[in-house]
Amino acid sequence: MTARGIWSVFGSNPTTVLSTELNSLGIGAMSVAGPTYNNQSNLDLYCDIEVFLTAYSPAATLPYVAIYILAAIDGTNFPGQSAADLRLTNSQLFCVIPIGSTASTAQRVAARNLILPPQPVQFRLDNQTGTAFAATLNTVKIDAYSYNNNG
Repeated sequence: MTARGIWSVFGSNPTTVLSTELNSLGIGAMSVAGPTYNNQSNLDLYCDIEVFLTAYSPAATLPYVAIYILAAIDGTNFPGQSAADLRLTNSQLFCVIPIGSTASTAQRVAARNLILPPQPVQFRLDNQTGTAFAATLNTVKIDAYSYNNNG
């Protein structure tokens, strides 16, 4: 019988990659980089990413958040571009996630099947919702996984 490929989940998923970095994040502001997710040892191929924002009312016509990924190609040193420099290029843009415009409700939105590089990575979030985030409880989590060819 031949092997059947299936999805497999490894490690302690999901993993919070941004939290306090999002506290009171201003309109048009970009968070600092969150803690390092060590994909150099995990070697996951893909991840789903979830953005949770506590109750607020987006003010932009088409509110969204952009997630940037910073990979330590040499295993140690992360790119250090400013928010303005990151926005000028899409080389480190991981995904763009539309945010609902329903007034005064929490937002839980996700993007699926994003490719993770095989290095330690950090994430940054760009707030383009037209309003500042709440002071607490906002998070970005990833759920990393791979393809198991031995299923």
